[in-house]
Amino acid sequence: MITFTAILALALTAPAVHGDPLVCPVMGAAEANHEGPFRDYNGSRYWFCCEGCDAKFEKEPIKYTDLRAKGKAAGAFMFDPITGDRLTHDKAIAAFSDYKGVRFLFKSDANKAEFDKDPAKFGTMPKKEALYCPVGKEVVPSYAAASGFVDHDVVRYYMCCGGCGTKFKAEPVKYLADAKKYVKTPGIATEISKD
Repeated sequence: MITFTAILALALTAPAVHGDPLVCPVMGAAEANHEGPFRDYNGSRYWFCCEGCDAKFEKEPIKYTDLRAKGKAAGAFMFDPITGDRLTHDKAIAAFSDYKGVRFLFKSDANKAEFDKDPAKFGTMPKKEALYCPVGKEVVPSYAAASGFVDHDVVRYYMCCGGCGTKFKAEPVKYLADAKKYVKTPGIATEISKD
């Protein structure tokens, strides 16, 4: 029986068939094992080549996500970088773009084309985030649990449900008071996602 975890793992890694496979962020050149453990960091999912790499990654994620010089992709971004919507196996197209060690997936060819015009604009990861939906006023337990994200004033806010992003974009100041205490430097999501 194929689990949702297996389907999502295939969805997040299927584009690797058309390019180089994702690599382990710790070992760099070693191919990641998509059936093994993974960690979610800064909106991306990272798999590892062998046991022990996940623990090293958790201790120093910034060190291991900077693969720019190696020209390899180690993480799969879990959202369309143009719309901010969470991608699931049935929403991502086959085309992808690799930028600074992360493989970006898209909902449409038009979104990919827009990303490719200015990857630094859409592919640069934020230095601050809030796994908290300012509209729904609730903690978002993991990146995988978010419906999407909205960037505002150098902070990436993860939304709890589909309508929250639209409301937040329309009147961000209205919702920011409670959210400020949840803003932090990106880290490993506190709840290891099961999807």
